Amino acid sequence: MKRLVCLFSLLCLLVSVGAALAADDAAPGWVLRYADIGGGNIVFTYEDDLWLVPDTGGPARRITSHEGVEQFAKISPDGTKLAFTASYDGGADIYVMDIMGGVPRRLTWHPSYDVMLDWCPDGTGVVFTANREAPGYSNELYKMPLDGSLAMKLPVDRGSLASVAPDHSGVAYNRYGRHMRTWKRYEGGNAQDIWVKDFASDTISRITDWAGSDQFPMWAADGIYFNSDREDGTLNIYRYDPASQQTTRLTAFKDYDVKFPSLGGDRIVFQYGSGLSVLDLASGSVTAVDITIPSDRRHLRTELITPAPRVGSFGLSPAGERVLIEARGEILNLPADEGDALNLTNSSGSREKNAVWSPDGRWIALVSDRAGEEQVYLVDQSGEGEWKQLTEGTHGFIRHLAWSPDSEHLVFSDKFMKLYLVDADGGEQEIAHSDHDDAWERWGIMEYVWSPDSRWLAYTAQTANMNETIWLRDMKSGDTHRLTGDMYQDWSPSFSPDGKYLYFLSNRTFEPIMGRQDQTHVFLKIARPYMFLLQDGNRSPFHKDDVTVAVDGDKEDDKDDKKDDKKDKDAATIIDLDGLTDRVLACDGFEPDNYFRLEATDDGLLVLRKPEPEFIKYQHVDDHTGGGLDLLGWQLDDAEITDLVEGVANYHLSADGKQMIYRAGAGYAVVEAGKPAKKGDGEVDLGAVKLRIDRTAEFPQIFAEAWRVQRDWFYDRNMHGVDWQGMYDKYAPFVAGCGTRGDLNYLIGEMIAELNIGHTYIYGGDREDTGTRVRTGLLGCGFARAEDEDYYRIVDIVDGVSWDPTYRSPLQEPGVAVAEGDWLIAIDGIEIRGDDNIYRYLEDKAGAMVSLTTNDKPQAKGAVTVRVRTLRGDYGLRYRAWVDANLSHVTEHSGGDVGYVHLPNMGEPGLTEFGRTWYPQTGKRAMIIDDRYNGGGFVGDMIIDRL
Repeated sequence: MKRLVCLFSLLCLLVSVGAALAADDAAPGWVLRYADIGGGNIVFTYEDDLWLVPDTGGPARRITSHEGVEQFAKISPDGTKLAFTASYDGGADIYVMDIMGGVPRRLTWHPSYDVMLDWCPDGTGVVFTANREAPGYSNELYKMPLDGSLAMKLPVDRGSLASVAPDHSGVAYNRYGRHMRTWKRYEGGNAQDIWVKDFASDTISRITDWAGSDQFPMWAADGIYFNSDREDGTLNIYRYDPASQQTTRLTAFKDYDVKFPSLGGDRIVFQYGSGLSVLDLASGSVTAVDITIPSDRRHLRTELITPAPRVGSFGLSPAGERVLIEARGEILNLPADEGDALNLTNSSGSREKNAVWSPDGRWIALVSDRAGEEQVYLVDQSGEGEWKQLTEGTHGFIRHLAWSPDSEHLVFSDKFMKLYLVDADGGEQEIAHSDHDDAWERWGIMEYVWSPDSRWLAYTAQTANMNETIWLRDMKSGDTHRLTGDMYQDWSPSFSPDGKYLYFLSNRTFEPIMGRQDQTHVFLKIARPYMFLLQDGNRSPFHKDDVTVAVDGDKEDDKDDKKDDKKDKDAATIIDLDGLTDRVLACDGFEPDNYFRLEATDDGLLVLRKPEPEFIKYQHVDDHTGGGLDLLGWQLDDAEITDLVEGVANYHLSADGKQMIYRAGAGYAVVEAGKPAKKGDGEVDLGAVKLRIDRTAEFPQIFAEAWRVQRDWFYDRNMHGVDWQGMYDKYAPFVAGCGTRGDLNYLIGEMIAELNIGHTYIYGGDREDTGTRVRTGLLGCGFARAEDEDYYRIVDIVDGVSWDPTYRSPLQEPGVAVAEGDWLIAIDGIEIRGDDNIYRYLEDKAGAMVSLTTNDKPQAKGAVTVRVRTLRGDYGLRYRAWVDANLSHVTEHSGGDVGYVHLPNMGEPGLTEFGRTWYPQTGKRAMIIDDRYNGGGFVGDMIIDRL
């Protein structure tokens, strides 16, 4: 009876779901990707798994369920097998299995990322692409036999997409791999063309010459089919006739691209919108495939997780007994020591951030996009009752909130570089703005702090030369005063609790360090803390009176002085504006260094110091940065500096200044302000509350926020002429069809790509597409075998640099008696025959010692064994050999008159390579600067200066 009840309930559920879908004719379906067609079936990836469905549509069936991702599946020519890329065993390798499912069999073991492309027409092997050789950004094409032996590189210089001719006479391929990037209507140097390699004549010809994208070649008996955006700016399917060399358009979509087309027999399946469609090559008709997904949607099920945020706002209650921490768009109200834990906001459908407690303890102010735009709200500390919205309109992106000490006002800055004053009872007004947004890490108005009596506001604003200046606003009169000029970078202002000083950081110390390689110089440690003396007539706090002999009555005077100090803290902050800019002092005791985030305390200040220099100059510290900095305490009375805590990412003081919270990694701790602390002291228990994650509510919020980011931050207000609201309306309906965060990222990428610009990517999120990483060791050589040989030969040993561990070649190390042409007999005592895969026996041995048994004859008898340490990866070694070979070639053919330098990118590695190879060749008559395969960056001007 129970089984009947369960069956009846299931039928009711299916009927209700089906009725709901039928009732909404505009339902977009699921985000189905990487499809292939053949043998009466369609295979595709959804929820990071492979699914199989009849090519006529209907309910699909999940045929893989690994925690990683299975993708790029291709159906064998006879329709009985699947080959695909998966991460079952800790890499990204090619697997093959029965089309109906079953246990996948691993084909590749090399540590490279192997992307499945196509089957060989006779079904004896598969073709895949991987970057196993240098240089970077340049994949090669390989054929992998189904017997599991070693892959063979196809005779083309590079390739990212490929299709073998039905008669095995050649291969059509794309040299560049741009198709995974979010670059719609791209016409730059990485635009893809279709090339054809004829194996018999060993010739290569280009069959397309459109400036945009010609991609996904599919070689059929009657021609080569491919994708192109040559008309309408939308990817459509075309056919190239090798005989007539004419190209014919077969589809005419103008709204959504044809994505990931794949040929099977006389049909091509492709992604269109979020679903799949099929092009019949004989009739030319296109049919949408009606597919239903009977999924439990396990990736989207509500989940309880323990928060461990490494970024996001955090702070303390006024006296430090409770903690506010931002975690995954929620605000947690946690006890610093004792008490109950609370998720204050508890809403997956909106993002809350930048929570801060009012100094009187009454309210918690925070930023939320629950109304569709970021606004400021007041919330009760218990989370009960209605939220009080204080702002309205469009602020784009709201930075941190700062309460006035009297708890009557808040200030914040927004994306539009405006500073706002908000009344706790409601209402906002703009009180300042910046006109400059040219820096990377700091822009507009970044910092703003109140005086102890709530009358004054100090803030920073960027200037035209990208230096920041400090401003002072009288909140009573509304007058604004500029305190520093634009000659120096001045930032991180903080009023002393007694209202006598305004501390700040400034880059004013210029002590050049000359490079050892050339006569250029840099300024590394240039910051120090400084202070304004706010009242005129006061002596420097570092002034020491002469020593005098105490007389009777001095002790009573000392008591009176302490009473006066208490009155000073409660008194109004008096600022004498006349001459203030001339009352700036450097804080005694500080050597110039790399300082960040200064906060004043009762007896001095706290400041962060970055202990090690970094290559990137664009450095900043806030609640969204990481790193391990040293927190220092400084005493005003004796100018003594004390090391307080190591490994700090950021910190905040309680409103009363007595407690401090800091973050180190994903841990938080509350300690006494200004006192040294050790790791583990005052640790906050983040596990006291769990977050209930509802991804079906999160995904729409993430999508909407990504759309707003482009709306508010894109450099062109006209959005390149794109109807940006229209793009939201175009792609938002597909969010409901996303099965994983990877699907959502893909969808956001498609939307962003409509802007037709580079460097607008989407990445991150809690994706489940990797599994546990297992690395395969490498030996820095190749392997080859003739069909009649029982063992593999060692070939192409890559030349290393003996004195540089970065470019270590294991088989060239002193005492390793292995030569090119030797046969590899065994690894760690296990014999390796010619039909086996060598890399299988190097799995999980990256960087480990292994025993290689080799012989100069193809036999085990007489073999010798040597121990070597494998490489964790051989890209660096192969890159060095490639560059050195190019240098030798240029030297030989120029008679030594021409030099050669390769630039792998325009970042730190690019400068490293430039320094390694440019300076020794400056005496050459000419120089070749090779920037092929360059990964981009920003150091081009530095290199040009040297040139």
